[in-house]
This record gives sequence, C-alpha cells and structure tokens, in this order.
Amino acid sequence: MQEAIKRFCDTKDTGLFLIDMPTGFGKTYNVLEFIVNNYEKIDGKIFFLTTLKKNLPFDDLRERFNKAGMGGKFKELCIKIDANANCVIEKLAGINKDIPQRFKDNKEYRDLYSAVKLVNTWNNRKNDEKLSVVYTATEKAIKEQYERAFRVIIEKDLKKFRKPAERLFQIKTNPEYQWIGELYPAVFTKDKKILFMSMDKFLLGNSTIIEPTYNFYNNSIIDKAVVFIDEFDATKDTILKRIIDRGLENRVDYLNLFKQVNSALSTREFPYKLLIDSKKQIQYKRENSRKKIKSNEEIIKGFQSVIGETYKKFKMHYSYKTFSDTEDKKRNFIFNDLQFHSIFTGDNSYITIENDDAARQNWIRFTKVKPQTDGGNIIDLLSSVKGCVSYFQNGSGKVALNYKSVVDEDKQPGDDDFTLEQSINTVLSEFHLSKEYIRYLMPLMVSGQSSRKKKNEDDKLSVEIFDMSVYNRGFRYYDFIDEPDHNLQSHIMLYDFLDSPEKLLVKMCEKAKVIGISATATLDTVLGNYDIMYLKKVLGDGYYEMSDEDRNRLRHEFTDFIKGYENVNIQVSLVNYSQNLDVDLFDIFGQKVFVDKYKEKLERQFQGQEYALESFINVLKVFKAFVINDDLHSFLCLTNKLAKEGKNNFDFKLLKDLGNAIIQVCNKEYKAEKIMVQIDSEDFDGKKEDLLKRLSDGDKVFVLSAYQTLGAGQNIQYRKPTNKEYIIVNEIARGKEEKDFDGIYLERPTNLLVNIRKGITEEDLVKFIYQIEFLMERGELSRVEGNLLIKDAFRHLGGIEGSFSSTKGTIYGKRSAENYALRTMIQAVGRICRTGIKNKYIHIYLDESILKKWDIRLEDNRLLNPEFTAIMDKRREYSAIKEETDEEIKIIENNANNISIKTMRIIKDLMRKWSDNNIEYWKGLRNLSLRYPTMSAEHVAKLTWVQNLYIKAPQKVSSYTYSQEDDYEKNIIIKFDQSQKQFVSAEDARLRSFMRIPGVREYFKERGYATEFTANEFILTPPLYNNIYKGALGEAVGRYLLQQYWNIELVEIDDEDIFEFFDYKLGEDIYVDFKHWKETYTVESDEQKIKISQKLDACRGKRAIIINILADSSNNYNITTSGAGRIVEIPLLCDINTGLLDPHIFEQIRDGRYFS
Repeated sequence: MQEAIKRFCDTKDTGLFLIDMPTGFGKTYNVLEFIVNNYEKIDGKIFFLTTLKKNLPFDDLRERFNKAGMGGKFKELCIKIDANANCVIEKLAGINKDIPQRFKDNKEYRDLYSAVKLVNTWNNRKNDEKLSVVYTATEKAIKEQYERAFRVIIEKDLKKFRKPAERLFQIKTNPEYQWIGELYPAVFTKDKKILFMSMDKFLLGNSTIIEPTYNFYNNSIIDKAVVFIDEFDATKDTILKRIIDRGLENRVDYLNLFKQVNSALSTREFPYKLLIDSKKQIQYKRENSRKKIKSNEEIIKGFQSVIGETYKKFKMHYSYKTFSDTEDKKRNFIFNDLQFHSIFTGDNSYITIENDDAARQNWIRFTKVKPQTDGGNIIDLLSSVKGCVSYFQNGSGKVALNYKSVVDEDKQPGDDDFTLEQSINTVLSEFHLSKEYIRYLMPLMVSGQSSRKKKNEDDKLSVEIFDMSVYNRGFRYYDFIDEPDHNLQSHIMLYDFLDSPEKLLVKMCEKAKVIGISATATLDTVLGNYDIMYLKKVLGDGYYEMSDEDRNRLRHEFTDFIKGYENVNIQVSLVNYSQNLDVDLFDIFGQKVFVDKYKEKLERQFQGQEYALESFINVLKVFKAFVINDDLHSFLCLTNKLAKEGKNNFDFKLLKDLGNAIIQVCNKEYKAEKIMVQIDSEDFDGKKEDLLKRLSDGDKVFVLSAYQTLGAGQNIQYRKPTNKEYIIVNEIARGKEEKDFDGIYLERPTNLLVNIRKGITEEDLVKFIYQIEFLMERGELSRVEGNLLIKDAFRHLGGIEGSFSSTKGTIYGKRSAENYALRTMIQAVGRICRTGIKNKYIHIYLDESILKKWDIRLEDNRLLNPEFTAIMDKRREYSAIKEETDEEIKIIENNANNISIKTMRIIKDLMRKWSDNNIEYWKGLRNLSLRYPTMSAEHVAKLTWVQNLYIKAPQKVSSYTYSQEDDYEKNIIIKFDQSQKQFVSAEDARLRSFMRIPGVREYFKERGYATEFTANEFILTPPLYNNIYKGALGEAVGRYLLQQYWNIELVEIDDEDIFEFFDYKLGEDIYVDFKHWKETYTVESDEQKIKISQKLDACRGKRAIIINILADSSNNYNITTSGAGRIVEIPLLCDINTGLLDPHIFEQIRDGRYFS
C-alpha cells in the first residue's frame, strides 16, 4: 500500500487517489509508516483527517517516530489541531501560574477561568441530570463567548509586534508569551509539517492569534500538500452538515439586499484608492489589449446601470406585501435548481405582482388561475434581482481582487497578509451593507475567485461554466415571511446552497494530492459516498486509478493476510419474521405458556407498528441464539434504532423481560440485566470502557447498539481473556493481544434517507433536497419524480396538506440507496474485523429482509473481509442476481433529459450577456458540434467534460427522438426507441443534402467537420443540436458558398455589444444571416422586419442580407428587398434535390450589388 501511495505522489502534482482496503488490513498503519518514511520528500505539508477526533492516530504516529529514533523530530514536525476552546478547557488550569498577572486582571480571563474550572470539576458528573444542564450551558458559553473574548485580549496585546513572524518569535522565546503556545498550539500551524485534525476542523476557521483566521480547505497552506482522508466516504456527511448549517445561518432578505446596494450606488462617492488599477492589473491590460477590460470605476458605473434598470422596472421604491383574503398563516415557497418550482397554500398554483400606485404598494397575490400576461411575474422579479446581485457579486469580486493587489504592492516584507476575505469585506463595507449581507456574500465571492479554470489552451471548453450539476451550482429556495413586526411588507427570505461536498473536494484536489482511505472508498452510492463518476469527470487525469501492478500486489498480500481464516468457521444465518406472532413466539420459547403470556402484551405494545414488532422479534431470536451458544461470549446486535426503557417501539425494559424468559427456557443461570448491555451516546466513552473490561475478563455480553452509534468508525476490539484459546489469523493487533467480537447481527438498514413528515426541521428539508438532487443527478430519479418529492417536503415543512408524489417508497429500491445500505453493512461488519485474533466460530446473523427486498451486489474484484465474503456467498445462495437492463435504460434516459435541460441553461446563460469569454465559449461550442455531432466513448474518456454537453446512449447511435415543453424549459423526454416525434439526426439536420453541394464535403473534411453522424456512444443534446449545431452548419456552408462562387469574404463578429445579432459582416456596414429552413421562408411580418431593422440600427449597418441555403429551385424564387432596400432576402443558394447552385439566383447575386 505504501508503494501505491508513493507512486501516486511521485506521478501527480495534484489529484485524488482512492484506496479501498478492508477493515483490519492495516490502512492506518501503512499511512503512518509512509508519513514517517517519506515526509522529507514531500514539498508541502502532510494532513491527516478523519471524521471523529478521537480516532486520530496521533499517539500512534508519535510511537512510530520514537521507534525510528526520531522522537525529537515528532515534536518539531507534528501537531494535532483542535478547536481553540477545547484546548483552553484542557490546558488552562495547568498553565494558569505561567500567565502574567496583567492578563489575569482582565474580567474576560476571570470569566473564562471560572467557567473552565467548573467544567473540569463536573466533567465526571455530567450524567447527573441537574448538573448536566449547567455543565452543557457552561461549556457552550466557553466555546461561544468566554474563550473568544479572552483571545481578543491576547490578539490586541500581540499587535504591538507588527509582523506575524515577530509575534511567533515572541511566543517561542519570551517567557511573557510562551504560555500562549501551550494554551493555543494552533499558533505553530505554519511552522509544522505534519498536521492531524478532524474533518470538521479542516472545514472551520483556524484562528492562530498571530494572523487572520482562515479555512484550511481553500487556503494556500494546502498547496502541494498530501492530504490523507481516513473513512473517506463518511466525510461527505460531515461536509454536507456544515454546508447546510452555513446556508441556514446565512439566509437573507433578498430584495432588501438588492435595495441596500441600489441605495449605496445612488448616494455614495467611492474612495479613489478603491478605483485605481493595481500594477498587476495594468500589466494584464497591456498584455490583453484586444480585450475590453473594464476599470473599477467602469464596473461600479455598470452596477448603477444594471441595478437601476431593475429597480425602476419592478417599482421597488414600493414595498412588497402578500395579499390574502384569509388568515391562512401557512408558508409559501419557490424552489429553484435548474428550474423554478412553486409550493403554495391551498389550491393556489400561480403567483403575480400587482403594482398599486394608490396604496404605494406592490401586492403579491397567490392565485389558482394562470395570469393572462407575462407582466408582473414574481419569477421575473426574482430572476432579475438574482441576476443583478450575481453581477454585483462578480464585479465586486474583481474590484476586491484588484484592491488586494494594490495593498499587497505597498506591503513591506513580514507585514500581515492582507487576505482576499479582508479585501472583499473592505469593498462591501463601502456599499454600507450590513454584516448579515456581507456574511452571505463573502463565501460566494471567495468561491468565485477560486473557480475551476481551463485545463489548458487546447481544451478551451473545459471550464466550470459548463458544469450545471447540483454539485457545482447547488440550489436555493425563497420563503415568503409575514410577521407583525414588519406588517407593511413581506420578507422574501433567500436560502442559498451553492456548495456541495463534491465541489469542496474537487477544489482541494486541484491544490493538493488527496488520498481517500476506507473499506468503501469507491462504493458507488451518491447517498453514502461522494459521486465517484462526477469526480472522475471533473478531475479527468487528476483522478488517479491504482496501477495493475499495485492492485495485483495488494491482492496477493491480502490473500496471504487472510490465510489464517482457514482455521476459522464463519457461519451466516438468516433471521426471519413470519408475520404470525404465535409462530414466532413459539419458535423463540418452545412453550405455549410463554406464547400466551407475551402475545397480547406485544400486540398491545406494537399496535399499528408492524415494522417495529418485526425488529423486536428478530432481536429476541438472535438473543436466544446467543444464549444457547456457550461458545459465543461477545456479540454485537446492530439495529436502526436504540432501545430505551419506556419506548413503545423498542422498550429496553420489555426486551430484558422477554430476555429473562428466554434464559429461563434455555436453563441458564445468568440474568438479562447482566448480559444485555446498551451502548448509546449517553456517557458513550464510560459505557464502552466498562464493556471492554468485562469482555476482557471473560464475561458473556450481548451488546445492543445502533448503526449510527457503533456501526462505523468505532474500535471495539478488546484484550483477549486468558482462560480461552483463540485462532490467530494474522498479526494485526497481535502485540496488544486484542481480539474481535465473536458474532454480529445486522438488521436491514433503514433511515438512510431523511424521513419526510409533518413537522420536519429546516435542516431535514435541506438534507432531503440534497439527497433527491443527488439521485436526479445520477439519473436514478427522473426530474419529474424528484421535483414532486421535493415539493412534498416543502409542503410538510409549511404545514400544507396533501401530497404531490407517491414515489417516496420506491427510493429505497434505487441502486444508490441499496449501495448505501451495503456500505452501512460493510462498515458494521468491519467492527468485528479489527484484529488477527478470532474465535474459532464467527456467527453472523442477517435480517432476511435484506436479501428479500434488496438486490445487493458488489464488483468481483473488490477486496472483502472473509466475514463479508461469507455474507455475499449467502446472498448468491438465496437468489440469482437480477438483470438490470430496463432500469439501466431508464437511468440513461433520465440522464439524457437532465443534460438536455442543463445545456439549455448553458445556452441561455451565455446569451444573457455577451463577454469576451462567453463569445469564446460560444464559438467553441459551434466548432465542437460541427466536428463531433457524435463522439466515441474513447474520445470522451480523454475529454471528460464533454459529458456535460452530450447524451450518453445505451449503445452506439447516430440518431434518437425526443419531445419537449416550453422551449426546453419544463421537461424534455428522450427515447432511443424512435417513439417521439422530433429527431436528432443527420437527415433532420439536412447534412446529407449539404454534402451533395459540390465542394462542401471536401471543405468540411479540410476543416475537420463531420460529414455524417457516425454511430457512437455519445451524441448532441436537443438544445445543442437545434440552437447551435444547425445554425453553425448553415453558417459554415453559407460562408463557403459565398467565398467559393462569388468571392465574397465574410468576417466573424466579435463585438460583444452586437454578437449574434447576425452571423457575419462584410466590410463595416453589411451584415449577413444564414437560415437553415426546411423550405424557403420570407420575412413577411412587420414585427420580424422591425426586429431586423432594430438590430441593424444597433450595428450601425446599412443592409442586412438574410440567406436561406437550400430550397426547391423549381419554385422559381427571386431575391426580394424591403425597408427601403435595407433588408435583402435571398430564398436559396442551392437546389435541395440536386445540391447544385441555382443559376437564376447566382445571376441575381452577381448582378444585384447587394454585397457592396
């Protein structure tokens, strides 16, 4: 494994390497050995991250350095970074005597010291219910108030030393300050080479006291670093929780944010220093003189123009207020991912805005009837405001980046870094924005400055703009709030979730070498792991696949590693619930007297809760198996929910009651209260310590816990009892003489998705939306199915009755859900695979419904512990693996629909406002589609970003059919069985007809354009095909014909103010537009002529020539003019039947002087 890691580090500058190694195979051991043996060869820092702070193997690393005779190096190089407050709680009492009196005299210190003393005194008594409340409140006060207040005192004192290096020197050498390094070890962060921390800490701010706070994941500190992520797949949930918390905290009144910006633009005079160009900017402008690069002053003036126009259009000098004839207080929402979706009270389906000049109010009305006009549309308002805020955000980001350079250029060596965050804060403060708005905009603007860029000059389209996935673009929703304290206006609160775990991981992988380690690191589930397919697509070559040599070597090593299992007997038994309580109770007790005693009690206890009864009965069956087997001493029973005394659906007291009855009929002498142990979050460490001691003493213990508590990441091996012989299968943990549990029970994992019900929290709602969006992203749910589920979730949050969808129950049958359950079980079985010391018999009990309801499967080449291999063998015995052809086709079609909607968004985003970059991207798309209307899988593997633009077909195709609604805005249905009415094909595009035109085929070959639709695995989406390919095809052919037959040289239009008004220009004032009509078309309507004239006026042109290329020449068409000769219509150039030039038109063009 170390060789594989070394090969990755030697081969790649940045990227991602995922290592799937079974639990117990020494993953962490090998990582630590690699660090000790290779730290000097690594240019950057080395990070080790994991989900649980307590699982950081920092002491193990110290031990390895000591064994290598480098104990001093460990102290010099290594640091474990914890939250500052935790360090203070742990260390303050011990260093109190070293702190100078001038610090202790502060009230902030006295408050902190008293609170820390209380917490440390009561730490061992926090299970006392009364003390627990005080303990928790005090600990919270330390973390949120006292520690930070004292830290500010220290920071102010250190400001007397001008530079961070001077402050650090004082902390290292001056007795007045050395205590700071003890209390706040994070001050040494940049000094250290090897850093251990939790994933939470990696995501949150690192406050070092001597410099501004920063986040590790997007800071230059990880440049060229090697980042090990232990329990890789589990960290997705950690990151997602942080994203959700931040999004909910940063909710904003969106219209008010817009108004504040507009107000500042109307009244402010901005400082000169903010408007000047930095030397770096001046140099950039000089090197890119052909580009229209705006000055900071021009950017701010642009804000005034764009924002002022929207402010005026929507009469935003009036407040917005919801209008209702009832006192219905239920909430209304608008959700926006790729599309807008409304969730309103009652039967309302539409929302309008009514401008009331008399009342000086804008009324927001929810109605059942669709508005007759497009005016007053709330979606238009929100879209316009969003566009303006994005424009402001992007422009301000450029101003801030330039201002940072201005400050940096004046900075003296050793001065504090002026961070991008500080520059952004400075710029936004000049607009008089409140702290809440700055807090909302800050991460968006920081993220905007670190967006993924082009890979290289030859790969011009590999940019972030084409990634319309939820991973990259996120989603948002608007909540209409009416409260008495703002009675005259409604607040339209925006909740913005623009990040995803995948997005953050990709950014890390573009800065550092990231190595993910887990038994399930590459398991394909978007619910329980990062989307591996997405990571491969986005990272391209940066996604490192293990070499065959390394893979084969590891496989051989693992085979040798598990040879000792030949002496172990692994038994897998199924536990089933018959749904007949009489039968199940008789199976458990074997005596009718117990059946009669407990049947009525259980029926009363579990009335209407069949699933809970099934779970309870299965646990009793497993407990009986444990009781009658004297060879089973340690057993882990994992369920979805924890047992609790008095809990109706899993009463621990009732369980022990029936457990004692089982012990009685089995003629055993112990009591259930003694051998049944529940491990939950309450005093977890204490209970775990007591449990492991009892097991080491040889006690027989049945451990009840939940997947959430003990199912992953916990080490529960224990020192082997001395009174029994065991089998040694390998040397892992041999030195510690630790052994694994003798058996385990796995209930069918549920609660994998958020349970949507009335009264759900905002956190649950957002997590559920993410889960559904992930499934839609992979095509496992269609957009129709997914959006209905999301609407249901909003209805439950808002207290709205009714349901849109009946799809919820089917989600657990999706491949990602089944693989999430599989991941849960692999991790759970891993709890009994930690050591090389085993009982001769290992007993695994499996809830039969796992095999009955799920089609669990794994790749044949995946390395598995023998314990889980036995489970998969049992699965194969149980039933044949199902064919998934129909489901695979459905996923492919769902993905095709998704990508089509996304490409329409890309097209509209590019057209919204032309810039140098957007023009370049547009031309790139035209060229790409002309060269590759279809693309092979091999080609796509080299240009992975193409998957953002092309549909993947179930087999090689050269055409397909589709239907669409509302210009691709609502829904697109794509079928490969030719069942829809519209076609994407060479014939539909009339490519074959164009190829009949003399010289065109040869011209296309010279240019590298496709002359046919070759059957391939990937093909253009309908929006790209219709909006770009067909137009580009006509332009390419038309340009060639004019040059070849009339010697007319057309020039491309690059001016962003008039780009795409027409296709080409001739000279300075003649513009040409080629049309790709099925038959000739004349510009007859006055409306069309007015539009052409307006575009011509904008171009300051004297003539627009509209040319259709192919038509039936037997119709004897003539060239026509209108608008006093300003509009020329050429009905055809070539005959559609023969491909030959129409001689009549040829002469008219030659003699008509239209092009001069």
